[in-house]
Amino acid sequence: MASCSVNSQVKLYLTANGVTKTATLVENSATAELISILEEGPITLSMTENGGFEKVGNLPQSLPTSDVRQTAQSGDIMLYIGNVMCIFYGSNTWAYTKLGTMDDMTSSQIKEFLSGNPVSISLSLEDKAEVRQVRFSDVKEEKIYDLKGNLISQRPLLAGVYIINGKKTIIK
Repeated sequence: MASCSVNSQVKLYLTANGVTKTATLVENSATAELISILEEGPITLSMTENGGFEKVGNLPQSLPTSDVRQTAQSGDIMLYIGNVMCIFYGSNTWAYTKLGTMDDMTSSQIKEFLSGNPVSISLSLEDKAEVRQVRFSDVKEEKIYDLKGNLISQRPLLAGVYIINGKKTIIK
C-alpha cells in the first residue's frame, strides 16, 4: 500500500445540498495539484451514484496519479484514472490515488450529505458555509394582531399598524 501522510494544514471544504463539510487531505502530488486549482477559486462537480457505495464526478482536469490497489472505506476521497473524484460512503477495492478523508462523518451521514442523483458538490479551500439550511422546525410561528387585539391570519398585510410577535410594526 502506498504511503500518504496527512496534510493537516489544508482542509478541503465540500458543499452539497446547502451543507458544508470538511475533509483532511493527504500529502501527495495529486492533492498538491488539486490545491493549486482550488487556490484559483472553488470548483463544482456533478456527482452521480456508482455501485451503491460511492458518488463519482469528473474533475475539470486530470491530476497526477499514484494509483495503488487498496480498499476504500466510508469517508475516503479517491482519485480514479486521473480525473474522476470518488467519495465513498461504502467500501470497494480498486487501484486509486487517495486524496483525503471526510472529517467525523458516519457512512449514513455521508450518504445523506451526498443525497441526490446527480448531486452538485462545490470544492473549496475556504469555508463558504455562512448560509445555513433552515428547517421548518427552526421557523417560529409569527403571531400578528391588529390594534384592537384581533388575531390576523391573512397575508399579505394591508398598510397599517400591527403587533407582530409582541412588537409594534408599521406596514406601509
